[in-house]
Amino acid sequence: MPSCSSRSRPAPDYLQVEVVYGASHEGALHLEDVLTRRTRISIEYPHRGVECAEPVARLMARVLGWDEATVSREVDAYTARVEAERASQNEPNDEAADTRRRAAPEIRSQLVAG
Repeated sequence: MPSCSSRSRPAPDYLQVEVVYGASHEGALHLEDVLTRRTRISIEYPHRGVECAEPVARLMARVLGWDEATVSREVDAYTARVEAERASQNEPNDEAADTRRRAAPEIRSQLVAG
């Protein structure tokens, strides 16, 4: 898995090619899709994918033709999603937790028909 720095390996059980394949052959269009469904990094690591979000987005960018603004938007949306999920776990009931979790931006609503 791509490292966030030369000293760390935030998701060592995964290969970069898994990210590329997800985007090139499995139809993954968003960072969230790769980190939560194609690789399950979001549930297998304590950082929930936040520590590798940018390098994963950059790998996807090569396949999907994303510019810097798109990479940043994808990383920001994913990070906000994880923050909302974490915050929801501190709410006193399911209704409050759902409200907190749904406050995160929905990146899939930004799909543009091609």
